[in-house]
Amino acid sequence: MGTPILLDEAMRPVEPLSSWFRVIGQQGLDAKTMRAYAYTVLMLLNFLAARGLDLRLATENDVLEFRRWRREDAEETVGEATWDRDAAATGGLYDYLAQVGYVSGRPWRMTGRGESLGSGVSRDPRVRHMELDQYLFFRDVGFGGLEPGGGLDLGFRGWRPHRNRSAVELALMTGMRIQEWSTLLLPELGLLGGRRPAVADVDLAACAKYGRPRSVYVPRDAMELLEAYLLLERPGIVATAQRSARCGARCATCSWSSGSTGTASGSAGSWRASRSPG
Repeated sequence: MGTPILLDEAMRPVEPLSSWFRVIGQQGLDAKTMRAYAYTVLMLLNFLAARGLDLRLATENDVLEFRRWRREDAEETVGEATWDRDAAATGGLYDYLAQVGYVSGRPWRMTGRGESLGSGVSRDPRVRHMELDQYLFFRDVGFGGLEPGGGLDLGFRGWRPHRNRSAVELALMTGMRIQEWSTLLLPELGLLGGRRPAVADVDLAACAKYGRPRSVYVPRDAMELLEAYLLLERPGIVATAQRSARCGARCATCSWSSGSTGTASGSAGSWRASRSPG
């Protein structure tokens, strides 16, 4: 599903890179991450080819120069988190290439603090759970536009506070991931045709992690917070969207393209990234 394929000028799969994409796809890596990994590999190939090198000839200095280019000199530089994802892709690729005998190992050294290729920033979230009153303050003041004492904060610069509060409550009470509750439709909650069920059971499929179907329970408190949003804010949102759609139909011509293609050119040849249907 969405597995990248690296093609040469003759539109033939480039090995062993295409096989690596297939392997990590079989390991359950999601399509979004695999797409990011594919572009990382393309950029690395392009960077090395510009130096007259390939994956076999690259040294530690070459890979570290690639890191510096990505973080400081590229047209669109990246931060620590994005680079660490790039480093994970590069490390995983070299591990696979070593496993199949294409290279002897990673060209960079291990340090006392781990891989020298990464940013060195710890991703340990050090989670500290909030007490109930802290959560209510976060929900109502941070997202809901209220003052700590419960009054209306006239300086609140957010947008649609009732929708904000209901979204936070829905995420907390159901445990849904952001890609799940952010794509949730009202009919899935039984909120259709004026119906207002007290609770709901929602079946998740395409939006669920790895596309694995599961069911979540939406409790009464989360459903009740949706009421103010449906009554006070949603009619205005819908009306604005409808006006925009009518204007767009009259005044705009939209062109759409599908698929993602990236290229990397160098002395060793040129490559094209495609995705298999999925």
